[in-house]
Amino acid sequence: MENTYWNGQGKFQKEFDEIIKLMPPSGNSDVLAGELIRSANRLAYDFYNNGMGNNTSGAVNFLKHHSVISDEIYNTIHPWTTGRVYNGNYDGDSLQVAIEGMMDMTVEMIVRNPQLMTIANEDDLFNYSDDEEYFEEEEYGY
Repeated sequence: MENTYWNGQGKFQKEFDEIIKLMPPSGNSDVLAGELIRSANRLAYDFYNNGMGNNTSGAVNFLKHHSVISDEIYNTIHPWTTGRVYNGNYDGDSLQVAIEGMMDMTVEMIVRNPQLMTIANEDDLFNYSDDEEYFEEEEYGY
């Protein structure tokens, strides 16, 4: 897949590059838009760097809780967020398409609702985490 946020060519890359400035270097964001983009970026980072090997369920659950992503995107990403390792080829399979779609939906939600950039955030994506599961690598290999 050529046009990804990871390689700087996402569908709403220009907007993403501005919104990402709301994300603090560490910890939760002071504004809701910052926590939303933090959640999306955490999922994309873990997908592209760690093959979804970390527990990122809080991030996808936070996005779902705030009605940012569709059921289809959620149902594709969520099973990978509690320890199931992705061994795909990063060539446009359903998980990568869902990750990029999740990024699109998050950026688009913030752009269409600029008040999210000023609404105080009193939550942390980690409060939405599921328990980590342990999977046998061979069981889910590609």
